[in-house]
Amino acid sequence: MKGLGCYSDDSARDDDSKPLWKEILEVMLLLFLILAVLYLLLGARMPVPVVAVVSCSMIHVDDVIGSVSYKVADSVWPVLLDGRCRYDYGSNWTRWVGEKMPDADVQSFALRSGFSVGDMVLVITPDGKGTVLPFFSETRVGDVVIYLRDKRVSGDEPIIHRVVGIVDVRGGRVYNVTGTLDCYTQKDFEAKFIPYIKNCQKAYPGCPYRSVPSGSDYRLYLTKGDNNRDTDQCGGILPVTDQQILARGWIRLPYLGWLKLILNKVFGLVLGIPYMVLGLG
Repeated sequence: MKGLGCYSDDSARDDDSKPLWKEILEVMLLLFLILAVLYLLLGARMPVPVVAVVSCSMIHVDDVIGSVSYKVADSVWPVLLDGRCRYDYGSNWTRWVGEKMPDADVQSFALRSGFSVGDMVLVITPDGKGTVLPFFSETRVGDVVIYLRDKRVSGDEPIIHRVVGIVDVRGGRVYNVTGTLDCYTQKDFEAKFIPYIKNCQKAYPGCPYRSVPSGSDYRLYLTKGDNNRDTDQCGGILPVTDQQILARGWIRLPYLGWLKLILNKVFGLVLGIPYMVLGLG
């Protein structure tokens, strides 16, 4: 009788077990719920509120955490990365800010120690909107943003760099400048970049922007990788519009991005998926 009792218990336990497809469905529903809550709380304009860093453009020479990723990247770049990871200008970042933006307080910058290839960054709303609660302010000089490239730049992967200049446009004219314009002047914006926006709004052929603001009041941003010598705009990228900005960097998650880089490479080789399909970098 004791043996029969054990057999009966095992049978009941087997009957209560869930099919594998139900367990997978429950996990997917849970992930969807988590993402939905994060979207409502953080407000980023992207499906997943994290980005994996795939370059060393934001690394600082004195960043202890980043130095580990730098050494790893220097060894694995032929396999996982598109180019070699190197310190270019990271040691001169504070000096660059002092020369270009003497009134700026570097200590107040978001993610002021930068981050490295192989990190992940939790992101938030770029303009303080799109959240159920008003946790966040709009983007300021010193913030890190994730933005889409314009048509003149090859590749469609988003870029994660720091805002070093903001041009407020009112009525189609420069109203205020915060930070630095680097190699440009206010006249350049009024004679060149603002007309680009106007032509794109009128749907003229040859528009260099993928998306532009709809009115005459908007912002244009200058951006820079802390470890890069020049701003993106002095390197050929157009000033970034509000519509190009997807999110703003908030919290650094060291080393977690390496998993994404490995998965991208594996799935890319096995299934022929383009390198960046599985995530934003």
